[in-house]
Amino acid sequence: MTENQTTNHEQQTTSSSALRRIKIGIDVGGTFTHAVAVDLATMELVGKAVVPTTHSAKEGVAGGVVQSMQKLIEKAAIKAEEVILIAHSTTQATNALIEGDVARVGVLGMATGAGAIRAKREVNLGKLELSPGKFLRTAFRFLDTEKDFTEERIRKALKELIEEERCQVIVTSESFGVDDPRREERVAAMAVEMGVPACASSALSQLYGLRVRTRTAVVNASMLPKMLETANMTEKAVRESGIKAPLMVMRSDGGIMDIAEMRKRPILTMLSGPAAGVAAALMYERISDGCMVEVGGTTSDICVIKNGRPIVTHGEIGGFRLYVKTLDVRTVGIAGGSVPRVKGGKVIEVGPRSAHIAGLGYEAFTSNIETVEPMVFKPVDGDPDDYLALKINGAGKPSITLTPTGAANILGLVEGYARGDEKSTYACFNRVAKWLNTTTEDLAERIQDLCSKKIIPIVKAMREEHKLKDRAITFVGGGGGAEAIVPYAARKMGIEYRIAKNNEVISAIGVALGIIQDTVERTIMNPSESDLVSMRKEAFESVQRMGADADSIEVIVEVDRQTKRVSATARGTPELRTRSLGGKLPSEEELQAVAAKTAGIELVASMERLTRGKQWMQVFTGEKPRRILLGLMTTVWTPVVVVDREGIVRLQVPDARVDTTTAGTMEDLLTKVISEFTTYGDAGEVPPDVYVVKPGQIVDLTGLVEPGQMVSVARVEVAQLPPDEPITLISTRRG
Repeated sequence: MTENQTTNHEQQTTSSSALRRIKIGIDVGGTFTHAVAVDLATMELVGKAVVPTTHSAKEGVAGGVVQSMQKLIEKAAIKAEEVILIAHSTTQATNALIEGDVARVGVLGMATGAGAIRAKREVNLGKLELSPGKFLRTAFRFLDTEKDFTEERIRKALKELIEEERCQVIVTSESFGVDDPRREERVAAMAVEMGVPACASSALSQLYGLRVRTRTAVVNASMLPKMLETANMTEKAVRESGIKAPLMVMRSDGGIMDIAEMRKRPILTMLSGPAAGVAAALMYERISDGCMVEVGGTTSDICVIKNGRPIVTHGEIGGFRLYVKTLDVRTVGIAGGSVPRVKGGKVIEVGPRSAHIAGLGYEAFTSNIETVEPMVFKPVDGDPDDYLALKINGAGKPSITLTPTGAANILGLVEGYARGDEKSTYACFNRVAKWLNTTTEDLAERIQDLCSKKIIPIVKAMREEHKLKDRAITFVGGGGGAEAIVPYAARKMGIEYRIAKNNEVISAIGVALGIIQDTVERTIMNPSESDLVSMRKEAFESVQRMGADADSIEVIVEVDRQTKRVSATARGTPELRTRSLGGKLPSEEELQAVAAKTAGIELVASMERLTRGKQWMQVFTGEKPRRILLGLMTTVWTPVVVVDREGIVRLQVPDARVDTTTAGTMEDLLTKVISEFTTYGDAGEVPPDVYVVKPGQIVDLTGLVEPGQMVSVARVEVAQLPPDEPITLISTRRG
């Protein structure tokens, strides 16, 4: 049976099956909670529902999660047995921190010896400012682990924190507790026995840095009571609906975790909203290198994706660093509903105040406008008094305003969700243009220009910072306001763009398709090969326990020489990607054309096909002239592009060497390649960046800093393959 025949057979089998395989994703936004159902066979939406986000309900935002799920199941006639996974994002952790709606935390610190005085100072956090005027308050007790560590003294300290200090949750934190967490865990277990939630700081992070580790645990603990209540209520409602599928929660690093893990580490959800859109960019839009801009009504979130992975960093709260991985998301106060400011007879700024917050409607979504009277006003106390508002149809007070959404409609940039009432939009823009002594089109251009000036510098800075400036990137717009911002900004930058399919519910789709992910992170002075292999195994098994299919799991191991931190990040899905493609697989010529376009090479014939096989992974390379020395000389780069069976670019490297080998001979060739490409500088030897392309996966060795580490991790990655399995190495010098 040929590859295409196999695909058609799979499609026929799927279509004839009585039961669909459906994933449900629920995204909790500031205003609305969206729920979608995705058919795994076709990757198409089979239903969507929306309800107002239930901020004020006694169940909190969990009420909206349950309501949207129930509404979706009813509208799409989904059977309980068809659902294979439910996942939701949550704003609850973020809102709790912003609003100061957190529990009082008791910290029981532990240490002994000469370092006890310093440890006592670092663990006693006092009160943490979460946002202006909002504090997380802690109480503190300390035990010397040599003199005071008896059950009687432990219970006495816990009782004082719970009864005298009125603490609702306990954190245990010991100096060097990451080396031996047993005392932290023992005290936490005793607190739970006394009826109070508790967590050990070593359970949140295995990194050294007692104060940051304790702070991370305290922030996590402050959310435990409320998040436990939410998790229990959500799970109860799901189970009562008859759905037995796993219940997952979106993490701030772009992955999902099971609800049992969320009960222990709710801090991992504190930026899950923006993460959902990025997950959709990876799994639904299948971006390998690009910039995702998710546009709402008030703000836009910008995130960069490189080699199929979002850029992550350590999170902060109140300006203080935490040991929590979050997406590197830049939020800017410009979006589809941003209100223009007018001064001196012209538009001087757009935003950050939005129409929604100002209590105004959009001109594009208002019908039957006959007369328009412009004015300026102050939306909220403390705002400038030059925001634009419009009185319509003789009303005594303003009810709408101009927006970037309306400007995009005027300029013909809108085709989908943001398309508005053409007559009303023109009526408003024509009147304001006359008021400002300009033309309708110039007014719309001015609004769009001011919006782009906030977006473009951030995109350029992130491309430069993350070394994407030499790559072909995809500019993708998500969110209901995407068309209001992304098309104009992309054209100004000269970058190709697309609006995500179903962009108005893209975050909910991202939640449904989210990748199960976890990171193991430790401080190791001189990590050995066995350290790296052990951490890789621990990360792999963590996501496997949460439901990821073993064959789908990829693990990235990274070593930071400066901070001495070692991390292993594992990512996988509950099942291998098996969706029907709705037709034939791309031909070799079509795959070649995709690779040529990505590499920026006009002649498709210059691309060479290097690998084939059951893994459906193709590696292409070619030659690309490049001007250097102010254009006086020409050099030749060798771009490399890896494309999967669906024609999705999985990796692009602007200039690299490609070597083909087998699993059995890979180690010898890798050792040779590393030796040839290693350079030397002030910091010593600098090994090359190497990617190992194996069946169905790309092993990224770029986070490793020593040849032995690279060879060791690569050896583990191919250990289960037959010795004659084809392998490709892609190598380039660092820097």
